[in-house]
Amino acid sequence: MKCLTNGYRGILTLIILLSGCSSQKFVLDTSKTSFVDVLNNIEIQQNALTSFVASSRISVDTPEFSGNFFADILYLEPDSILISATGPFGVHAGKLFIGKSRFIFFNQIDNRFYNGSVADFKERNFFQFPLKLSEFMYIFAAKEVLSALKIDAYLIKDDSFFISGRRGEIQYDIWIDQYSGRINKVVAKQAEETIIIREYGDFMKIDGLYFPKKITMLRPAENQSVAIYYSRISLNEPLDKSRFNINISDRAEQIDISIYDGK
Repeated sequence: MKCLTNGYRGILTLIILLSGCSSQKFVLDTSKTSFVDVLNNIEIQQNALTSFVASSRISVDTPEFSGNFFADILYLEPDSILISATGPFGVHAGKLFIGKSRFIFFNQIDNRFYNGSVADFKERNFFQFPLKLSEFMYIFAAKEVLSALKIDAYLIKDDSFFISGRRGEIQYDIWIDQYSGRINKVVAKQAEETIIIREYGDFMKIDGLYFPKKITMLRPAENQSVAIYYSRISLNEPLDKSRFNINISDRAEQIDISIYDGK
Protein backbone atom coordinates (compact mmCIF):
# COMPACT_ATOMS: atom_id res chain seq x y z
CA MET A 1 0.00 0.00 0.00
CA LYS A 2 1.44 3.35 -1.01
CA CYS A 3 1.78 5.90 1.77
CA LEU A 4 0.09 9.21 0.86
CA THR A 5 0.73 12.35 2.87
CA ASN A 6 -2.00 14.89 3.47
CA GLY A 7 -0.90 18.08 5.19
CA TYR A 8 -4.40 19.50 5.47
CA ARG A 9 -5.75 16.44 7.23
CA GLY A 10 -2.75 16.37 9.57
CA ILE A 11 -3.33 20.00 10.56
CA LEU A 12 -7.05 19.39 11.00
CA THR A 13 -6.33 16.39 13.24
CA LEU A 14 -4.03 18.49 15.40
CA ILE A 15 -6.61 21.28 15.72
CA ILE A 16 -9.34 18.83 16.76
CA LEU A 17 -7.01 17.16 19.29
CA LEU A 18 -5.90 20.38 20.92
CA SER A 19 -9.34 21.95 21.01
CA GLY A 20 -10.87 18.93 22.76
CA CYS A 21 -14.23 19.87 21.22
CA SER A 22 -15.13 16.52 19.74
CA SER A 23 -15.42 13.14 21.45
CA GLN A 24 -15.44 11.28 18.12
CA LYS A 25 -12.02 11.53 16.55
CA PHE A 26 -12.60 9.81 13.21
CA VAL A 27 -15.31 8.41 10.98
CA LEU A 28 -14.97 4.61 11.05
CA ASP A 29 -14.58 4.45 7.29
CA THR A 30 -11.27 3.88 5.53
CA SER A 31 -12.46 5.88 2.52
CA LYS A 32 -12.92 8.95 4.73
CA THR A 33 -10.13 8.45 7.25
CA SER A 34 -6.70 7.47 5.93
CA PHE A 35 -4.17 5.42 7.85
CA VAL A 36 -1.91 8.48 7.71
CA ASP A 37 -4.53 10.39 9.74
CA VAL A 38 -4.78 7.57 12.26
CA LEU A 39 -1.03 7.12 12.71
CA ASN A 40 -0.41 10.87 12.87
CA ASN A 41 -3.00 11.25 15.64
CA ILE A 42 -1.36 8.47 17.65
CA GLU A 43 2.02 10.15 17.32
CA ILE A 44 0.58 13.55 18.28
CA GLN A 45 -1.01 12.19 21.46
CA GLN A 46 2.06 10.15 22.40
CA ASN A 47 4.40 13.10 21.86
CA ALA A 48 2.11 15.39 23.87
CA LEU A 49 2.71 13.28 26.98
CA THR A 50 5.85 14.62 28.67
CA SER A 51 5.33 13.53 32.28
CA PHE A 52 2.92 11.83 34.62
CA VAL A 53 2.46 10.92 38.26
CA ALA A 54 0.36 7.85 39.00
CA SER A 55 -0.66 5.22 41.52
CA SER A 56 -1.11 1.70 40.26
CA ARG A 57 -1.62 -1.96 40.99
CA ILE A 58 0.68 -4.27 39.06
CA SER A 59 0.00 -7.95 38.50
CA VAL A 60 2.83 -10.25 37.37
CA ASP A 61 2.53 -13.88 36.28
CA THR A 62 5.58 -15.88 35.17
CA PRO A 63 6.82 -19.44 35.71
CA GLU A 64 9.21 -18.05 38.35
CA PHE A 65 6.92 -15.60 40.11
CA SER A 66 3.26 -14.70 40.43
CA GLY A 67 1.83 -11.91 42.54
CA ASN A 68 0.46 -8.40 42.91
CA PHE A 69 1.91 -5.22 44.33
CA PHE A 70 1.13 -1.53 44.41
CA ALA A 71 3.39 1.14 42.96
CA ASP A 72 3.69 4.89 42.66
CA ILE A 73 5.16 5.98 39.35
CA LEU A 74 6.98 9.11 38.25
CA TYR A 75 7.64 9.49 34.54
CA LEU A 76 9.52 12.27 32.77
CA GLU A 77 10.47 12.45 29.13
CA PRO A 78 12.81 11.62 27.58
CA ASP A 79 14.58 9.19 29.87
CA SER A 80 13.46 9.02 33.51
CA ILE A 81 11.08 6.72 35.33
CA LEU A 82 10.85 5.88 39.03
CA ILE A 83 8.72 3.00 40.29
CA SER A 84 8.24 2.79 44.07
CA ALA A 85 6.64 -0.51 45.04
CA THR A 86 4.84 -1.53 48.21
CA GLY A 87 3.73 -4.99 49.21
CA PRO A 88 1.02 -6.26 51.57
CA PHE A 89 0.17 -4.04 54.56
CA GLY A 90 2.01 -1.11 52.97
CA VAL A 91 5.48 -2.63 53.38
CA HIS A 92 8.03 -0.77 51.24
CA ALA A 93 9.29 -3.40 48.80
CA GLY A 94 11.66 -1.56 46.50
CA LYS A 95 12.41 1.28 44.12
CA LEU A 96 13.52 1.13 40.51
CA PHE A 97 14.97 4.14 38.72
CA ILE A 98 15.84 4.09 35.04
CA GLY A 99 17.65 7.10 33.62
CA LYS A 100 19.51 7.97 30.46
CA SER A 101 22.54 5.81 31.19
CA ARG A 102 22.15 4.15 34.60
CA PHE A 103 19.54 2.18 36.44
CA ILE A 104 19.22 1.69 40.18
CA PHE A 105 17.18 -0.93 42.01
CA PHE A 106 16.87 -0.71 45.79
CA ASN A 107 15.48 -3.88 47.32
CA GLN A 108 14.20 -2.46 50.58
CA ILE A 109 13.22 -5.83 52.00
CA ASP A 110 16.73 -7.31 51.67
CA ASN A 111 18.41 -3.88 52.00
CA ARG A 112 20.30 -4.42 48.75
CA PHE A 113 21.20 -1.72 46.25
CA TYR A 114 21.83 -2.77 42.64
CA ASN A 115 23.15 -0.46 39.94
CA GLY A 116 24.12 -0.97 36.34
CA SER A 117 24.36 0.42 32.83
CA VAL A 118 21.18 0.78 30.81
CA ALA A 119 23.15 0.31 27.60
CA ASP A 120 24.51 -3.05 28.77
CA PHE A 121 21.28 -4.42 30.22
CA LYS A 122 18.39 -2.77 28.36
CA GLU A 123 17.59 -5.95 26.40
CA ARG A 124 17.59 -8.22 29.45
CA ASN A 125 14.60 -9.01 31.59
CA PHE A 126 14.67 -7.19 34.89
CA PHE A 127 15.28 -9.99 37.44
CA GLN A 128 12.07 -12.10 37.43
CA PHE A 129 9.95 -9.24 36.11
CA PRO A 130 8.63 -9.91 32.59
CA LEU A 131 9.88 -6.61 31.18
CA LYS A 132 13.20 -5.59 29.71
CA LEU A 133 14.77 -2.34 30.88
CA SER A 134 14.20 -0.91 27.39
CA GLU A 135 10.45 -1.57 27.72
CA PHE A 136 9.74 0.24 30.99
CA MET A 137 9.65 3.74 29.48
CA TYR A 138 7.17 2.62 26.82
CA ILE A 139 4.81 0.21 28.54
CA PHE A 140 4.06 2.39 31.58
CA ALA A 141 3.46 5.43 29.35
CA ALA A 142 1.32 3.43 26.88
CA LYS A 143 3.58 4.37 23.98
CA GLU A 144 4.21 2.39 20.82
CA VAL A 145 7.06 2.95 18.35
CA LEU A 146 5.43 3.35 14.94
CA SER A 147 8.34 4.77 12.95
CA ALA A 148 9.69 2.82 9.97
CA LEU A 149 6.53 0.70 9.83
CA LYS A 150 5.83 -0.54 6.30
CA ILE A 151 2.04 -0.72 5.90
CA ASP A 152 0.64 -3.91 4.34
CA ALA A 153 -3.08 -3.56 5.09
CA TYR A 154 -5.57 -0.99 6.37
CA LEU A 155 -9.21 -1.86 7.04
CA ILE A 156 -12.01 -1.92 9.61
CA LYS A 157 -11.89 -4.90 11.97
CA ASP A 158 -13.63 -5.60 15.29
CA ASP A 159 -15.23 -2.11 15.20
CA SER A 160 -11.77 -0.54 15.13
CA PHE A 161 -9.29 0.72 12.60
CA PHE A 162 -6.90 -2.13 11.81
CA ILE A 163 -3.40 -1.64 10.45
CA SER A 164 -0.99 -4.44 9.59
CA GLY A 165 2.61 -3.57 8.89
CA ARG A 166 6.18 -4.75 9.13
CA ARG A 167 9.40 -3.53 10.63
CA GLY A 168 12.25 -5.80 9.65
CA GLU A 169 11.26 -9.43 10.23
CA ILE A 170 8.46 -8.61 12.66
CA GLN A 171 4.82 -8.15 11.62
CA TYR A 172 2.60 -5.87 13.70
CA ASP A 173 -1.20 -6.07 13.78
CA ILE A 174 -2.59 -2.89 15.36
CA TRP A 175 -6.14 -2.03 16.42
CA ILE A 176 -7.00 1.66 16.96
CA ASP A 177 -10.05 2.97 18.79
CA GLN A 178 -12.29 5.31 16.78
CA TYR A 179 -13.16 7.66 19.62
CA SER A 180 -9.92 8.10 21.54
CA GLY A 181 -7.68 7.72 18.50
CA ARG A 182 -5.40 5.56 20.66
CA ILE A 183 -4.15 2.03 20.14
CA ASN A 184 -6.29 -0.70 21.71
CA LYS A 185 -4.15 -3.70 20.87
CA VAL A 186 -0.85 -4.68 19.26
CA VAL A 187 0.12 -8.20 18.25
CA ALA A 188 3.71 -8.74 17.13
CA LYS A 189 4.60 -11.86 15.16
CA GLN A 190 7.80 -13.33 13.81
CA ALA A 191 7.70 -16.22 11.35
CA GLU A 192 3.94 -16.51 12.07
CA GLU A 193 4.58 -17.03 15.79
CA THR A 194 3.09 -14.52 18.19
CA ILE A 195 5.90 -13.10 20.29
CA ILE A 196 4.08 -10.36 22.18
CA ILE A 197 0.57 -8.98 22.75
CA ARG A 198 -0.04 -5.56 24.29
CA GLU A 199 -3.51 -4.20 25.09
CA TYR A 200 -4.71 -0.81 26.32
CA GLY A 201 -8.16 -0.12 27.75
CA ASP A 202 -10.45 1.99 29.96
CA PHE A 203 -9.26 5.24 28.39
CA MET A 204 -9.79 8.44 30.33
CA LYS A 205 -9.50 11.95 28.97
CA ILE A 206 -7.24 14.35 30.87
CA ASP A 207 -6.62 17.87 29.56
CA GLY A 208 -7.44 16.80 26.02
CA LEU A 209 -5.30 13.65 26.06
CA TYR A 210 -6.52 10.07 26.26
CA PHE A 211 -4.66 7.70 28.56
CA PRO A 212 -5.45 4.04 29.43
CA LYS A 213 -6.20 3.00 32.99
CA LYS A 214 -5.41 -0.60 32.09
CA ILE A 215 -2.32 -1.89 30.26
CA THR A 216 -1.51 -5.56 29.73
CA MET A 217 1.35 -7.37 28.05
CA LEU A 218 1.71 -11.07 27.29
CA ARG A 219 4.60 -13.14 25.95
CA PRO A 220 2.89 -16.43 25.03
CA ALA A 221 6.01 -18.50 24.36
CA GLU A 222 7.58 -17.54 27.69
CA ASN A 223 4.25 -17.76 29.55
CA GLN A 224 4.91 -14.28 30.96
CA SER A 225 2.35 -11.55 31.56
CA VAL A 226 2.16 -8.21 33.32
CA ALA A 227 -0.87 -6.00 33.90
CA ILE A 228 -0.89 -2.39 35.09
CA TYR A 229 -4.04 -0.88 36.60
CA TYR A 230 -3.92 2.87 37.24
CA SER A 231 -6.11 4.15 40.07
CA ARG A 232 -5.24 7.82 39.75
CA ILE A 233 -3.03 9.74 37.40
CA SER A 234 -2.09 13.32 36.52
CA LEU A 235 -0.51 14.21 33.19
CA ASN A 236 2.10 16.78 32.21
CA GLU A 237 2.57 18.40 35.59
CA PRO A 238 6.00 19.99 36.22
CA LEU A 239 8.34 17.45 37.83
CA ASP A 240 11.50 18.42 39.65
CA LYS A 241 14.35 16.00 38.88
CA SER A 242 15.04 15.75 42.62
CA ARG A 243 11.84 13.70 42.97
CA PHE A 244 13.65 10.87 41.21
CA ASN A 245 16.36 10.63 43.88
CA ILE A 246 16.48 7.42 45.92
CA ASN A 247 17.59 7.65 49.53
CA ILE A 248 19.57 4.54 50.41
CA SER A 249 20.74 3.47 53.84
CA ASP A 250 24.50 3.43 54.44
CA ARG A 251 24.02 -0.12 55.68
CA ALA A 252 22.59 -1.29 52.36
CA GLU A 253 24.68 -3.83 50.46
CA GLN A 254 25.76 -2.34 47.13
CA ILE A 255 25.94 -4.68 44.14
CA ASP A 256 27.25 -3.92 40.66
CA ILE A 257 24.79 -5.74 38.42
CA SER A 258 27.48 -6.35 35.77
CA ILE A 259 29.22 -8.79 38.14
CA TYR A 260 26.15 -10.00 40.00
CA ASP A 261 26.00 -13.81 40.21
CA GLY A 262 22.35 -14.00 41.25
CA LYS A 263 22.97 -14.97 44.88
